[in-house]
Amino acid sequence: MKENKKIAIIGAGTAGLATALFLSRHSYRIDLYEEVEKLQAVGAGLLLQPQGLYVLNQLGLLSEIISNGSIIESLQGRNHRNKFVMDFHYEDLNKNLFGIGIHRGKLFESLYKNVKRLDIHWRLGEKVLKVNQTSDKAEVIIEKSTTDYDLIVIANGTRSDLTHNLNIKHKFKPYPWGALWKIFDDENQQFQRILEQKYIKAHTMLGMLPTGINPNTTKPCVSFFYSLKKSLYQHWKNMDINQWKNQVLNIWPELECFINTIQSHNDLTFATYADHVMQKWHDGKIVVIGDAAHAMSPQLGQGANMALTDAYCLYQVLQRHFDISQALQNYSVERKKHLKYYQWASRFLTPLFQSNSLLGAWFRDLTFPPMKYVPIAKKHALLTLFGVKPSLFGSRPIIDLDILADSIKKVLD
Repeated sequence: MKENKKIAIIGAGTAGLATALFLSRHSYRIDLYEEVEKLQAVGAGLLLQPQGLYVLNQLGLLSEIISNGSIIESLQGRNHRNKFVMDFHYEDLNKNLFGIGIHRGKLFESLYKNVKRLDIHWRLGEKVLKVNQTSDKAEVIIEKSTTDYDLIVIANGTRSDLTHNLNIKHKFKPYPWGALWKIFDDENQQFQRILEQKYIKAHTMLGMLPTGINPNTTKPCVSFFYSLKKSLYQHWKNMDINQWKNQVLNIWPELECFINTIQSHNDLTFATYADHVMQKWHDGKIVVIGDAAHAMSPQLGQGANMALTDAYCLYQVLQRHFDISQALQNYSVERKKHLKYYQWASRFLTPLFQSNSLLGAWFRDLTFPPMKYVPIAKKHALLTLFGVKPSLFGSRPIIDLDILADSIKKVLD
């Protein structure tokens, strides 16, 4: 029976923890592998879009997430002439919709504390070296042992090395641009309800995302990010930090009270990204989800949302199919159009915001502003930006926005 199946989940990030919560609804025997011994979230704030909130509502976590995050009502981006390039509002999709800016640590905390209550076997500090398949089982291989499973879920992040021996065609390409980021406490809540961005041509992008409660200080906080080409990172490290701070303030003077708290280069973290494209996301009794399956540029801010959606879709196909291999085939089919569209959109949009292309910046500034005045263009832009566009030509959201809006309204009431 389904309840006797033994499952390995590799990785205790957003995708792995959400999968553990969903699959625990059946009496699966779950082993959760994580190579670090002490779990903690790493990273800045993130933006939970409607489809991510929908999944969190299915997990019963929506109220907690909203209370620990910041409601985001719109995304606004201005160019070096202080002209709007983007000005999109969630209410134009549904009057009760919004996004949630949240500290990555708070999202992790919410998922982790609920997974800790489960009857699962934690395998902390155990690095999985390889996954393999026999005729009827899948195997997890660590340093001193091999364990058989009915299903293996690979969810260990962008630079997973467990996909290389799977029978899946895939491409992995690091991005030439990364981002400096820092969490600032914002006790006066100078930044509220808007993800704000500034663009200097396409070579520089700054942003401020209200990020809810800082788990380290319990104060309201905001995430700052600044795009930087990877080849220029060492140059940035060698320059006078005050010179860089002045450059930032010349672009965005209103950040003075935040930027002046930076004392050295070490106060900021440099994050790098990669593009990982897979032909499919399963091989026999092994499935790859989250960033391990489809890492992409953060330009559309969809990483955590896609991870949550993967976990929910996997849960649904396993509910419908007793046979694991058949369930995973259906998983790849059901996720294909949505994931392929967002990977394409990410590759198309990123050079318009992170590159040295003057033509790309000109094209962006010329074509993006009129979208809000053309109903069909505005609708597709909103569906894309807010994560619910189902495919390249599809216009029906991947979730029922009215149902989600009603759930949100109940939480707020």
